[in-house]
Formats: sequence, C-alpha cells, structure tokens
Amino acid sequence: MRPAGEISKALLQAVQALATPERAPILKELAAHANLPEDVALQTLKNMKRYGRVCVARKRLVPWCTRPVAEYGLPVVGQAANDALGDGGFAALMRAWG
Repeated sequence: MRPAGEISKALLQAVQALATPERAPILKELAAHANLPEDVALQTLKNMKRYGRVCVARKRLVPWCTRPVAEYGLPVVGQAANDALGDGGFAALMRAWG
C-alpha cells in the first residue's frame, strides 16, 4: 500500500483539529482549514472514506444546500468499534440459524 500523501495528511489533521463530540467538520470547513480547493478535498475524502481512513459521522443541514451535507470524522477502531456495533445482532443471527 502506498504511503499517505500530503493532501490526505492535511485533511486528517484538519479532521482531528475541527472535530468535536457535538459537531464534525464538513467538506468546506476541511478544505478551508487545510488550504485546499474543494474539488481536490472532495476527491481525496472519497478515497479516504473508501479505504476507511475517515467516515461520515452524520449529516447536517446547511443554509446553502437543500440536501444534508456529510460531517466527516475518524473511524472507531479496536475494542470500541466492537462495542459500538454490539454483538447482540450476531448472537441473534446465530440463534436463528440454529
């Protein structure tokens, strides 16, 4: 796997700097914080999302867009990810399967 480039590193630092428990950064905020054009930031965020480096935390309504925009955050890893997903669904599946 290739090492992360300068753009993805800048966007990761922007996500870490701007994310709070109540609110995560959107594309415009990330691009402004990292001093990048929005189209470059969008393409890089799509790639980072595909490879699991960032995730869409939730959607937010903004006045300049009719649809909700994505808020980006860092993915949950390790034991916390298992706790977030919960094992109740898998246990129920195994009970139903036999």
